[in-house]
Amino acid sequence: MKYSHLNIILLIVIAISSCSKDPSIPNTDVIPLDIPNGFPNPIIPEYNQVTKAKIRLGKALFYEKGLSRDSSTSCASCHFQFAAFADPNTLSTGIDGRLGFRNSQALFNLAWKPDFFRDGGVQSLELVTLNPLHSSSEFDSNSADMIRKLKNSSYYVQLFREAFNDTVSLSNTLFALATFQRTLISGNSPYDRYIFNGNEASLNDAQKRGMNLFFSSRTNCSTCHSGFNFTKEGYFANGLFPAYPDSGRQRITLLETDRNKFSVPSLRNIEYTAPYMHNGEYSSLEEVVDIYNSGGFNVMNKDSLIRPLGLTADEKADLISFLKSLSDEEFISNPNFQPESE
Repeated sequence: MKYSHLNIILLIVIAISSCSKDPSIPNTDVIPLDIPNGFPNPIIPEYNQVTKAKIRLGKALFYEKGLSRDSSTSCASCHFQFAAFADPNTLSTGIDGRLGFRNSQALFNLAWKPDFFRDGGVQSLELVTLNPLHSSSEFDSNSADMIRKLKNSSYYVQLFREAFNDTVSLSNTLFALATFQRTLISGNSPYDRYIFNGNEASLNDAQKRGMNLFFSSRTNCSTCHSGFNFTKEGYFANGLFPAYPDSGRQRITLLETDRNKFSVPSLRNIEYTAPYMHNGEYSSLEEVVDIYNSGGFNVMNKDSLIRPLGLTADEKADLISFLKSLSDEEFISNPNFQPESE
């Protein structure tokens, strides 16, 4: 009797080992992000390491309109790749044509950001999606309805199984979306090729003159827009409006010393991300440079660096030429960021 049982067990082991790998079992191999020259290594949460299966699921969810209450709106509805995943509209439109109250920010190099949104209200990329999910002017949905719809899709059930060896859940949804967004890395502009790859011909004379102005004490542009990502992060009042109905950072901290302050955006891909500022007030780089050149308006908490610059027309043109050298054409057309068919 024992011999018979051992034979049966042996046959089962042989049968299992001879089968091809079950595609529903996730490939949990951690893969590195493609870090451009000149960029530091990002800090990836230990609990949400990058895998191919998570990237694939996160990308599908990024373009999935079923996350919204009426299945009309996705993350990609307000973040367009051709605009460096910003929104070319002044204010983004959610379900039922409802308008948001701020201009949607571009999505790139998020793996290095310490906090998110223009007021820094969220400190983890894994939590960012909760805001549009529950916002009445965006997805106007709730976690239970979203999970129910995803569970009704055999496509998503399979993707979640491959990514997490688990069922559809809110946490897995957030983790996958964060993982895909961490892959949205932009670092191949003419400026990068000039500075980090030693390609002297990648910048023309006007762009080099503009670069010198940008990094000079005369303009102080690089004081706030510094580092590999052209932002020192943090929150500042730039005084580009006579009044600020949106109190900015003060909405989060409730401190009057934070009134009118907004996060310093990266200037990478700035050519693609118009309109500009938290409310989309300025439609062109020319308008932005003009208002900075004028010194802006005297408002509460205005930063002392914002002052009249006295730039000539030629100097303003050179500065804009340099800003355009931060454009990464490869990024806005990268097929890895585009949706796949089911």
